[in-house]
Amino acid sequence: MVKVELNYPIGTQGQPWGDAEKKQWLESRVDHRMHQIDVVEPLFGMYRYNEKVTPMFKGLLRLVNYGTLTPEKEGQKGLPLWAVMPTSFTSTAETYGITDSDSELSDAEIAEAKSKPTVLITGGTHGYEKSGVMGALRFLTSGKAKKYSQFFNIVVIPCVSPWGYEKNERWTAAAIDPNRSFGRASPSSPEPLRTEESTKLMAFLDGLGIGRDGSDRDVIKWLCHIDLHETTDSDCQEFRPAKAAREGLTDYDNHIPDGFYLVGDSVNNQSEWYNAILNAVEGATHIAEMESDNTISGYSATSRGLIEVPCKELGLCAGGAVPKAKYVATTEVYPDSDRTTEEDCINAQVEAICAAHDFILKKG
Repeated sequence: MVKVELNYPIGTQGQPWGDAEKKQWLESRVDHRMHQIDVVEPLFGMYRYNEKVTPMFKGLLRLVNYGTLTPEKEGQKGLPLWAVMPTSFTSTAETYGITDSDSELSDAEIAEAKSKPTVLITGGTHGYEKSGVMGALRFLTSGKAKKYSQFFNIVVIPCVSPWGYEKNERWTAAAIDPNRSFGRASPSSPEPLRTEESTKLMAFLDGLGIGRDGSDRDVIKWLCHIDLHETTDSDCQEFRPAKAAREGLTDYDNHIPDGFYLVGDSVNNQSEWYNAILNAVEGATHIAEMESDNTISGYSATSRGLIEVPCKELGLCAGGAVPKAKYVATTEVYPDSDRTTEEDCINAQVEAICAAHDFILKKG
């Protein structure tokens, strides 16, 4: 771990931020990307008819708007939160704008859905991590989601944090890391950290069921959750210095692992599954090696490309969003490496998703 002295333009070194510093930080954020153009329009493109193309997911998956983020300023529109879910699913959470609403499902279709396990794929938990968002979209647009839908109920949230996506930010507008805000209430933590992004996503996921609204509606049998992330040079240039300043620290870690790695669950270890994903991804990009002290990104490494942490305890999205899932992992790629490209990293995210499905299918 390489520590460097903090020099950040907001706050007083050694003193944690208060409301004034958080406001200053928020007001200094600027737009870098357009969620509507990059994420929403491709999603709707999968459902539009034209003269030659039948919508890819007609009768199979539907697009659901499960909420809207509170506008940053008065008079602005809030950013919409979108999910793709099976047509056999309904939600008790408030949803609207459902597309591809086909005719009533048959009893056979509902029974088939109830027999399948359910997989969750999330991207953009840290909004600035673009390959996670693009990887989730490519899994959908490439036809792979349609392929695996024969065997799984698939739910995809391409961009958990659209504000972070547009601002190229790791945090939410409240200067909170969303990937520490998915903890579940417990006797030891009755009021876990929450963000608007995590609160609305968890309400949507908790409210999902299979079948028609009413007495025959079954709860979801979550089996797997893959959360797609990346680490970029901006971690050292902006996000780690900002975190150190916010916490009142005087230095920060300046090292980034070169390559793909997984964050697995130390409480519910699934080492065979992790290794299957790493082996598949190595065809798309290189795997991060352990440091001389047997760590990756400051955490004790189990092997090359793998660290394991208590996911639920830390409030990670993969671990907290659907806590009953047997298989959970967070991916990390490094698109700024001189050994790979942004395109390679997007492909690596898709390979990780597919390998996760393939392993489970072979396992039976």
